[in-house]
Amino acid sequence: MHLVQLEALAEGGIGVRCHETFAYPGTRAELMESPKAIRKLVRRAMRAGKFRGRNVVSAMPPEQVRVMSLSYPANSSGAEAGSILKLMADRVDGNLSDYVIDYVPIRMSSRDGERLALVAVSRLEDVNNYLESLRLAGLDVNFLEIGPLAIKRLISSGSTTELRDHVLVVNIGETTSHITTISGQRLLADQEVQFGEASILNAIAKTLDLTTNMAKELVLTNGLDSTRRNAEIGDDNLDSEVVRTLVEIAKPELLRLVREINRAFLFADSESHGDARKRIFVVGGAGRWPGMAALMSSLAKMPVESFGREHMPFADESASIATFDDQQAAEMSIAVGLALRGMSTHE
Repeated sequence: MHLVQLEALAEGGIGVRCHETFAYPGTRAELMESPKAIRKLVRRAMRAGKFRGRNVVSAMPPEQVRVMSLSYPANSSGAEAGSILKLMADRVDGNLSDYVIDYVPIRMSSRDGERLALVAVSRLEDVNNYLESLRLAGLDVNFLEIGPLAIKRLISSGSTTELRDHVLVVNIGETTSHITTISGQRLLADQEVQFGEASILNAIAKTLDLTTNMAKELVLTNGLDSTRRNAEIGDDNLDSEVVRTLVEIAKPELLRLVREINRAFLFADSESHGDARKRIFVVGGAGRWPGMAALMSSLAKMPVESFGREHMPFADESASIATFDDQQAAEMSIAVGLALRGMSTHE
């Protein structure tokens, strides 16, 4: 669970007032089934971080939301919501009244008689249960969003991207990853990929006959960049043969992710009608693994950056920025994007 509270600085800009991260007592699915456990964890985090107020912007758990691109008739100007709902009726089980559905237009101009929207759908029961759990924890939810919107707001608010950039944010989770595609100020797509941290660790553990914990320790110690030298990282004990072995095991797993990255860029190019600079940011815990960005760069044949503190839209003079390290920036990107709502012009 990640919590972030930002503040507007007197001299201008945005600073970090406080932030906290707490591990779930079990799995997220188990936590979602227990309002009591959610209340206990939230209150513990609020006390530890000395957060002020009870109003929050939160995001639905990703496993409870489907995000899809949907084409709808261009002649439905002024009635696009009705057109989208009509099309969604064939894409969900049961009645539309059982769901909460929202959308963001992607392509406003007509192409082949159609426009395009990014649609998010979640079961009404899941939304109500989530809101009730936060209410019982003492929180008032001002806005309930989805992760891709928070990511888009964060990237658009930063100083390292330009309006014409195609930006892919790859959020590597434990078992699945999400590729969020942003073009300029537009959120184009969000895709779930059956690849995660466990994909690499399980492959290493199986090949080398290790536990997954030992496999992770091996990766964190040696990294995934076979071009690194001991002198560059100040570690005379780095075993280059171990690094090469880890890279060869990880490559086939990462190539599955890279293929989806290439498809996402093809879609972004088709929607932009022109060349744009392509950028890839990796977030999530595995995004900060030593050598992860370098290995992905070599496989994708384009630069890949681990999302860090320098990409955050915080004022450099803010004293609180010193408490926010690169690892936290990678893991808390969605929470920061949520906290930026109302503080950013990129809504």
